[in-house]
Amino acid sequence: MAEKREDIKHSKNLGTVGMILQPFLIYYIIRFITVVLLTYLVTITVQKAGGAVETLFAEQKATVNAIIGGIAMLAGILPMFSDFRREVKNDNKCNYEKKKDKNNCHEINNNKVNNNVCNAGMVRTLFRILITITLAFASSIAINILFISFRLTENSASYSQVAAHQYGVFFPIGLFLYGVVSPLAEEIVFRGILYNRMKKMISAALSLVLSALLFGLYHGNTVQAAYGFLMGMLIAYTYEKCGDFLYAFLFHAAANISVYVITGSTVLYEWFITWQKGILLAGISVMLLLFLHFRDSFRGCKEK
Repeated sequence: MAEKREDIKHSKNLGTVGMILQPFLIYYIIRFITVVLLTYLVTITVQKAGGAVETLFAEQKATVNAIIGGIAMLAGILPMFSDFRREVKNDNKCNYEKKKDKNNCHEINNNKVNNNVCNAGMVRTLFRILITITLAFASSIAINILFISFRLTENSASYSQVAAHQYGVFFPIGLFLYGVVSPLAEEIVFRGILYNRMKKMISAALSLVLSALLFGLYHGNTVQAAYGFLMGMLIAYTYEKCGDFLYAFLFHAAANISVYVITGSTVLYEWFITWQKGILLAGISVMLLLFLHFRDSFRGCKEK
């Protein structure tokens, strides 16, 4: 009897792990298949066209590959969009109920008071957006300065290959892919679905760490894995405190754009990437995190 109970418990645990990892695996597999198919189709088409088309493809190979990668990301999230909407809706509903309980469900009938409440809500939203973008900028650049200072990026051949590929992309296209498409797709998978799903089964703190760990491992090489893990925790924490998926996306987008623009420009790189700026930006990041943690009125309806 005891063995049977253990078997049932083991099967339940495996089912839980499977349910958590399923979105990640589906996204990864569809993304991989799409990349392979599109790369094959593009290669065949270019070979048949030959001449100037083949020459142009050779010159813009990094850009073409980046576009294929972006399309593959979007293809990967399509079958999970209903799951994403359901998880985010459930999370928002939970937040609303907690806020409703906290505020004792007071109904406001006076139009003037209603307008004041709406205006205050808009100001809080704009303030949250400003805090999110500032924290994303400061923390992403500070972490990059730390990695560069310890020569982690310089000593990683796999990271160097990825960086060379990213900065070989036509800048406006790269900015759109790395600043919009990539953050949207990855946030839907890792925070929208995985993180929210984990919170139903384990604590928010453990969900934050585990979802960030998966996010880091997803990026492959050691440098990006470490960076992804740290940023994944910051994104999830901001999402948890602000209580809306919008802030997870904004954080990721702002961080990607900041790093892509600054490390891709010689002038900006030389001005920002110094240990003095690193200390300053790290200090700003810590202050903003403390602000998020201790300011009750900023937490929205999240209370874990």
